[in-house]
Amino acid sequence: AYSDYAELTLLSVILPTLRCEWDLTQTFEAGITFAVYGSYALLSIIFGKVADRVGRKPVLMCATVLLIVSAVAGALSPNKWVFLATRVATGGCVGINLSCIVCYCTEFSESKYRAQGILVFQFSADLGILIVSLIAFLVQDVLGWRALIIITSLAAIPALILISILPESPRYLIASGQHEKAVKAIRYIAKMNGRELPGNVEVECPDDKDRGSYRMLFRDTHRRSTLSLSLMYFSCIFIAYGLIVWIPLILNADTCGGTADAGSESDQCKGLDSESLLELTMVGLAAVIANIVSLFVIMKVGRLIPIRTASVILPIVTSLLLICINKTATFWLVTTVKVVTKMVNFIIWVMVPESFPTNIRSTATGFINSSGKIGGVFGTGIVYLFFYTDPNIVVGLFIGAAVLNLMGTFIFNKETKDVILQET
Repeated sequence: AYSDYAELTLLSVILPTLRCEWDLTQTFEAGITFAVYGSYALLSIIFGKVADRVGRKPVLMCATVLLIVSAVAGALSPNKWVFLATRVATGGCVGINLSCIVCYCTEFSESKYRAQGILVFQFSADLGILIVSLIAFLVQDVLGWRALIIITSLAAIPALILISILPESPRYLIASGQHEKAVKAIRYIAKMNGRELPGNVEVECPDDKDRGSYRMLFRDTHRRSTLSLSLMYFSCIFIAYGLIVWIPLILNADTCGGTADAGSESDQCKGLDSESLLELTMVGLAAVIANIVSLFVIMKVGRLIPIRTASVILPIVTSLLLICINKTATFWLVTTVKVVTKMVNFIIWVMVPESFPTNIRSTATGFINSSGKIGGVFGTGIVYLFFYTDPNIVVGLFIGAAVLNLMGTFIFNKETKDVILQET
């Protein structure tokens, strides 16, 4: 989860340096983001289904190993094309992992703790912004961008060790008809938690032939949830990822963006200074606080009312970005939009695994995750393409995405708080 926002934050921090070192154009920078999150989206769909067919744990293990290898290879890149290829591989591995992790968080938690499980997941993602910003503040000027990539990727090593200790999801084993393995996993979990189970444990294990089926997502039972959650997540990540790229550009510019900054080669080429990196860290901290506030609200009143309320506020605060008073005011407005978007994003991720049964949960999570990353591809791309020419185009598209997200919250009409998870 840490690798999700860490990847995009890392790109936004090191691209100004690479812009000079490899003479990158704005189009190539946008192309890096398109390729990275295009890979993320594609592999999320494919391996979401694979995780429903072969299990969560083996997919997580393989993707994490490849994540470490591709990250180190990226740090050793001799040119921009090798760098592009390694970041595409890294982005794909992050996408695979996230689809499985969300299922793990949900399937290991009872209903009253599911939101807390997703909070830990989201907190880890926001931690990526904080950690990358702090490490960049400490080492980028001293050791360079290659060392920055290697150091930030080290978090995947303890993650790999922890994944190897975790058992396979018992809910997956039950849904796939693996009775003995399900009982063994349940006993292992009980032992880890200092509990004992009765000697005779019976579990019903239907061998579901439709497990991991894309068709199931669009049948009458799940079609509305699939389409509305996909629309909401596409719109939300369109804005959220665009803002992650936009904030460093604002901090690096003389004004709010636009032609006044386009002619300044030093602005477009230099890396972020220490003050800007600390401000970027504050943005990550604000996102963490937004998650915690969202958790307390949805535990009290449910999911639908908070997400609809935040989604009404989102287009209003986004519209204020059309007013450019100065760079500082714009930075704090963008941070406010980021916080509201983060609240919406958190609630979506609580609702997604609660809305589908175990036999297609990973497939649904991968599909919806993929729709979000497609939104992220376009959101980051338009920021790179238009920040230095006409930032109002970016704001206008963000407002449109916020309205689409609001529509999605009213299409989705199911309260998922305290819902009992079904296996099929």
